[in-house]
Amino acid sequence: MDSFADLSQFLRSHRLRTTPEQRGVSTGAGARTAPCLLPAELARAAGLDADRYTDIEDGRSGRVPLSVLDALASALRLDTDDRAELFRLGASPGTSRLRGLGHLTRAVPMLPVIAFNHRYDITGWNLPGQALLAWELDWPVDHVRPNLARMLFLDRATRALYGHGQRQVAGLVGALRRATEQHPDEELTAMVVELAATSREFAQLWFRPAEERRDEEDCGVLVRFEHPAVGPMELSRVVLEEGAQNGEWAVVFSPEPGSASAAALDGLLARVSGRSG
Repeated sequence: MDSFADLSQFLRSHRLRTTPEQRGVSTGAGARTAPCLLPAELARAAGLDADRYTDIEDGRSGRVPLSVLDALASALRLDTDDRAELFRLGASPGTSRLRGLGHLTRAVPMLPVIAFNHRYDITGWNLPGQALLAWELDWPVDHVRPNLARMLFLDRATRALYGHGQRQVAGLVGALRRATEQHPDEELTAMVVELAATSREFAQLWFRPAEERRDEEDCGVLVRFEHPAVGPMELSRVVLEEGAQNGEWAVVFSPEPGSASAAALDGLLARVSGRSG
């Protein structure tokens, strides 16, 4: 499947079904022959250069930054399902280079976004991201930056959140193992020693023979969460890496449009608004 061709079709179909009046876009004086929103008008509403948007709609732009996709989703006033589909098409699962991961957590308000460093310290997250991984914390959580590895192996609530997701657990251990080779530091070493001493599960995974570590290579695209507030959700993960030199990366979670997981995420977003308001 050509996701960029699908992205072009998605944007064009939504633009053609949208009138300037529906989006409050000024069309200026004079006669108008096109009833739909023009590419330049959508670009203006999204704060983009007209040529930049044309390249995206024509499939010439490659993978599109999530901040741009979010601006287009807002300009088109997409609902949660369509917004998730836009993200899926514009930033398909895999790894892409992106600057400013901290900005990303603020630029994407409708989907869980979490930024990490090589130790799995959470360096940034938006409110949906906080609600997904750390629902039990007081809100808003601006000053708390936990470590996902410690949460997963030492905190019962986080372990329950991941349910029987052994593939995710093994994948995290594999990522930490690679980090000790690519980005070694004293804090990372101390954390591995701590987890090996305090978590039997971590120790078993860390010290197992190399031939038994095949499940560490890929933790998969789909992640299942057993969320304490809204129940089970199966979310796709889109991974974005700022650069191998600093080991910083982010993940954006999105549900299948129209699914029970999409309804659960909508419920979580509604609860986020209530708790943070």
